[in-house]
Amino acid sequence: MGRFVLAIAAVALHLYVLVDLTRARSEDVRLLPRWLWFLVSLMPVVGPAAYLLAGQPRVGGSPGGGGGGPGGIGGGPRPRGPVAPDDDPDFLKRLDEQSWAARMEQLRRQRETGGRGAVTPPPADADGAPGQQAPPPARAPDEAPGEGATR
Repeated sequence: MGRFVLAIAAVALHLYVLVDLTRARSEDVRLLPRWLWFLVSLMPVVGPAAYLLAGQPRVGGSPGGGGGGPGGIGGGPRPRGPVAPDDDPDFLKRLDEQSWAARMEQLRRQRETGGRGAVTPPPADADGAPGQQAPPPARAPDEAPGEGATR
């Protein structure tokens, strides 16, 4: 029974290597040309193991994909660029410009009212995040610091 399992494992390994070799681009295969790896892989167990250790394209090593492992199945190159919004420089620049514009609008409104009235926070961003916090209300002239709400 043990020999049967080893034989099935050897055949499965050989089939995996052959499929991987046919899917990999010639320039992505390492150390030897692809056609030579086909010949090497014909040696039982040693050939496929040598290919997996020394010839298989590295995952994420080249922009064409085609390697084994995660992302190799399904074809097509992996997307290159920002993954999350906070990794995207254009998004961060737009966010900064929106924040700056909201702050300038707040200062303009405050100047128009002559500095009177409470400073209102800028409108929430598109994702619902609040703007800057308004400063605490001013104390009455006759209050000592820390006495405001205890009367």
